[in-house]
Amino acid sequence: MQPERFSFHAIMRITPVYLSIVVLYINIFALPPVTVALIRETGLGHFQAGLLMTVYTVVYCVGNIFTGILSDRYGPKSIMITGLLAGYLCSLLFTLTDSFAVMLFTRVCLGFSAAAMTSPSLMYLYGWLPPEKRSMGVSGQLASLTLGSALVFLITPILMRSYPWRSLLTIYALVGLVVLGALWILCKDPRREGSGEGIGQSPGAKARKGDKAGGILSPVMLLLSGVLFVALFQIGGTLTWLAPWLEEKCRFAPWEIGLGAMSFSLFGIPSTLMGGFLVARLGPGRISRIASMSMIGMLVSASMVAFIVLESTHLFGLILLVIVLARFGSFMFVGSLLSLVPKLVKPGFEGKAVGVVNAIAMAGGFFASLLAGYIVEETSQYHLVWIIFALALIVSAIVLHPLLGKALAGTGDGKVRGEKEGNK
Repeated sequence: MQPERFSFHAIMRITPVYLSIVVLYINIFALPPVTVALIRETGLGHFQAGLLMTVYTVVYCVGNIFTGILSDRYGPKSIMITGLLAGYLCSLLFTLTDSFAVMLFTRVCLGFSAAAMTSPSLMYLYGWLPPEKRSMGVSGQLASLTLGSALVFLITPILMRSYPWRSLLTIYALVGLVVLGALWILCKDPRREGSGEGIGQSPGAKARKGDKAGGILSPVMLLLSGVLFVALFQIGGTLTWLAPWLEEKCRFAPWEIGLGAMSFSLFGIPSTLMGGFLVARLGPGRISRIASMSMIGMLVSASMVAFIVLESTHLFGLILLVIVLARFGSFMFVGSLLSLVPKLVKPGFEGKAVGVVNAIAMAGGFFASLLAGYIVEETSQYHLVWIIFALALIVSAIVLHPLLGKALAGTGDGKVRGEKEGNK
């Protein structure tokens, strides 16, 4: 049985996943907008509050590997439900305590929830969608998490006029439990429905005759991991240091700083969806076409090097345009490259591969934030930061096409596992 096309049945199977991701990231990023109120009421220090906001990322990064492995063994649905249930119950516990240790524990659980909705949700989407539509599925997942993390910063300040922070976080968690119920009822593991083209098979499943897919540490997987590391290196570092740069060096008004920082987040949504649509139109099996589109996206994103020239001009319109281009280009290739992962490993190891690639990519964002902070602290300048980010993208764009072609030599006309079956 082939994976579902875009029928009503398939839409009902995947829509709760996207909605769950949006609500989960509302819960995760609900803390920064209420931090001042939390500090005043609980007496926590700024360092403790900062740790509460960031500790989930460590669990999220490492947890992607384990949730990917568990998805291969038990199926993605059970992992998603377990992670979300633990996260929302801990979110409710967070609102009932003033103990820093308990609060820290609940945020760690939210990190597990984020990991449970990353690799497993990708595996779920890979299994339900036909090969030519999987890039759109990945793009939808990335757009959902971006939407959730951006939406919470818009609605929380408004709702705080009527609700105290504890009540607001309780509402977010209860909404999450309601959406979790919809996911539990409507979603079915692809392998149990008979679809999935090998997605979700047990580890060690035999590859088909002529299958060129390799292991997790194969050259092509290492290359993809490296490119996605660079992508999140630029995205994570810019997300962290764009607002401080707009304030310290460009000296913009608060509304301009907010608009610029928010634009870098929000424009990831249309660029992600467009990238997925273009890959679906190009044909997911044609590696050269995907590599070419990814190369264009990287070069567009590298336009952020113009920050160096524009810093002293105080031309907010031009800087905003570069901000939009930088984010638009980056997500045009992130989703398309992620959609290739399950095709390039042996059947039964797709979840583990997705988890490892996600963990490596997320490490890029963390490393970039630390490196940029060190550079700015030592030099009091951002020029070197933007140059490093742009050069990393340019180098990746130059080497991606030839190295990817070399790594996939022998696969036959630039095609990968699943194309022939998916296009019949």
